[in-house]
Amino acid sequence: MRRILPALVVLGAALAWAQAPSPLGLVPQPIPGLTVAIWTEKPQYYVGETARFFVYLSQPAYLYVFDIDPSGFVRLIFPNPYSPNPWKPAGTHVFPDGNYVFRVTPPAGTESLQAVACLQPIPVPLGTPEDPYPLLGPDPQSGKAKVLGLVPGPSCGCCATAWTTFQILPGPVGYPCPPCWIGPCPPCWGAVYPGMCWYYNPATGGWQVVIGGACPGPGWCWCLGPDGRWHFQIRICFGDCP
Repeated sequence: MRRILPALVVLGAALAWAQAPSPLGLVPQPIPGLTVAIWTEKPQYYVGETARFFVYLSQPAYLYVFDIDPSGFVRLIFPNPYSPNPWKPAGTHVFPDGNYVFRVTPPAGTESLQAVACLQPIPVPLGTPEDPYPLLGPDPQSGKAKVLGLVPGPSCGCCATAWTTFQILPGPVGYPCPPCWIGPCPPCWGAVYPGMCWYYNPATGGWQVVIGGACPGPGWCWCLGPDGRWHFQIRICFGDCP
């Protein structure tokens, strides 16, 4: 059964091309010897759940996976700072593929994943630990245009694409994103692990990720403890902070 599954998924992806447009506007072209398929572990997720997806490659290729949220905003989720090498051998691959997670975040609705497999690397903008899955544009249209400008056109004959969709449902109260008790709400994205904090510095008016479970300066933090709960901290300095 495991040997049959990738073939069935590839067939399903090929049928999808004929039934629905590519979420990113890419034109699928048959590439000799190269096929790609992508599917999620479940057809729907609640906000706050962790998600897994799978990608099948018929031959070694450079792999790129884009996420299109229900509002149409586009993010590159693979490669990323935690798994920066896009080169993957033939076969089925599970994501996340390293020491990180994909956390489902609002808004609710239909979300898409689009995989692009190429025989040559493409210059995607890799994120940072502070912003691991960067938005590719300030609005959905510019994000899609950015992808179209990065991926070689059909005349290249070097890239194949496939996509899948899943549903995001509103999460129950207490989903594992940082709470918001005071001031601006901390961000909520997938790469979370014990000892990670969202630190807000009132002097700069911005959030940043810090590691170590403590606020580095004056301001407040939401830190994820080893018990899996978010803990609030506030630090006030008189004079210079160490």
